[in-house]
Amino acid sequence: MAAGSRFSTFTVIDSEYLVPWLSAEGPPAYSPTKPPARDYFFQYTWILPGIFNPQVNLRQHRFIGSPLKDSARFLFDFWANARRGDGPALQRYCQFGFFSDNEIRTPIAAYHHVRDYRDTPGSLLIQHGSYQWVSLEDQPSIPARGGSLYRGIGQATRFLCWRLRPEELSPANGEISLRYLRVQADMLSDSILSFNTIHDRLKRCETAALRDGTWVRDELATQAGLDIQSPGFARDLGHAAQQSYSLERVMGAVKFGPHHVVVKPP
Repeated sequence: MAAGSRFSTFTVIDSEYLVPWLSAEGPPAYSPTKPPARDYFFQYTWILPGIFNPQVNLRQHRFIGSPLKDSARFLFDFWANARRGDGPALQRYCQFGFFSDNEIRTPIAAYHHVRDYRDTPGSLLIQHGSYQWVSLEDQPSIPARGGSLYRGIGQATRFLCWRLRPEELSPANGEISLRYLRVQADMLSDSILSFNTIHDRLKRCETAALRDGTWVRDELATQAGLDIQSPGFARDLGHAAQQSYSLERVMGAVKFGPHHVVVKPP
């Protein structure tokens, strides 16, 4: 159980698998096949208090990250459908995570969901209490277990994607890579820590209520003996992993224009 939480937020099951839900056990271990009986478990100042800025009054209702329940209406509609038994039939994809001494796979689940007020088909992505709805127009391949990642590259005319090939690493860099994987596994093993590390480099008005701008990932890397400040493989590895992509076309193709790339992950 994470500090500051009254419920278990531990996500590890069978000592090596990571669930994409809030928890592997206890009340927040719900899933679309076993949905929570009521919306109480989406009042995050009670369920996940550790994700909020210390200045936030935890007695106030915050559904997911917003004090306005209507801002998360699409999510409540989805879970209401699941309680009626519609969730399992609409599943697109669900992958449990996995970690070992030399490998890590991230857990994620995707479900079909039509946003009522738009009457627009799309997919709801779920990972450790984080949710994102994306339209079928932006992500037409998700039903076939595919997907596209968008990234704006500003004025650049080309984009280089750094790809790690473990078999080509020196022994020293191979050890750095393994340490990095262990840090990733630690971050994914608890929903609160996972949520905070995902938001640790954000600093925007819409994230002010969260523990944003903490750079907690750097602290975890340093504690693991990774030198991410000095020039070298560890810093290059961390920098490459922090490059962000969007599932929404407008974020990559319009917001950071004029140029963008579309990446097809394996």
